[in-house]
Amino acid sequence: MRRVPRYMVFALALLGIASAPGHSAPPGRRGTEFKVDAKVRAPEIIAVRIHHDMCPHCKRLKPQFEALDALLTDASALLVTLDLSTPATQHQAALLAGALGLESLWTGDLSRIATVTFLDAGSKKTLAEFRADGDQSLEAVARTAISGKHD
Repeated sequence: MRRVPRYMVFALALLGIASAPGHSAPPGRRGTEFKVDAKVRAPEIIAVRIHHDMCPHCKRLKPQFEALDALLTDASALLVTLDLSTPATQHQAALLAGALGLESLWTGDLSRIATVTFLDAGSKKTLAEFRADGDQSLEAVARTAISGKHD
């Protein structure tokens, strides 16, 4: 069997990357018509999900948590996931928790996985907490957090 020269493999790889669809604006239009509509503002609520890839509750919780974005749009909420799955994601989660002032949630143990804690962004006071094995839905707990913020 004949070996393919390395430069051929590299050229084919570049050709495949160059022809990949959909990841940039059409030539000549970059930065002119494609803009992000989101307004920059400070969050009122921080919703923190503690996640681990091997947790079945966490896997079911992920799409529910992502759907919160539509529910919490008017409340100006920041959705944050602290992923404890691997040493690399744990390191990033610890840095993110420190940057956002979430040290109170960063316990380093796995007892908090499959939870979502809703915090007042300014005071970091807990407004509500959802546990995947609890009685309430995530949406109901989120509404409790919103009403607690506006009281």
